[in-house]
Amino acid sequence: MKLYIMRHGEAHYPKGSYSDRERRLTPEGEREVLTTTRWLVERHREVDSVFVSPYLRAQQTATVLFSELKTKHRENCDAITPDGHAAAVISWLAAEIETHGYETVVLVSHMPLVSYLVHELDASVQPPIFPTAGIAVIEFSPETLTGKFQQLMIAEKCAG
Repeated sequence: MKLYIMRHGEAHYPKGSYSDRERRLTPEGEREVLTTTRWLVERHREVDSVFVSPYLRAQQTATVLFSELKTKHRENCDAITPDGHAAAVISWLAAEIETHGYETVVLVSHMPLVSYLVHELDASVQPPIFPTAGIAVIEFSPETLTGKFQQLMIAEKCAG
């Protein structure tokens, strides 16, 4: 099955009393997300499920994603925040995929988790440094909890 691991778009850094959870996308972040979303839509107009971190910037990224991409299922997931544990996320995700028969799934999350997920799925790949709005393409086997990293798409490559 095809797994797309997406980092949120560029976000403002908190000032004052704002927490990391409340960071908002910048206008550039929204543009990045729209660019990589359109690249994704060229491959899959509709996906089976999208799992989204509850942090504001990931939620805003998902809103842009859903403006272009159709999905049968959307769910917020507390396990895919920046400090999530890759092995636990992969086990949980495999169970979701097998239970529901998903063939295409998108995770919208954060650094460093997105990097750790790629490495945990495909140990031959060093954890990549995801640019904002980057999307890793993984051929994922829920039965073996392993994957094959195929590419990392970034906004500059999509626009060029």
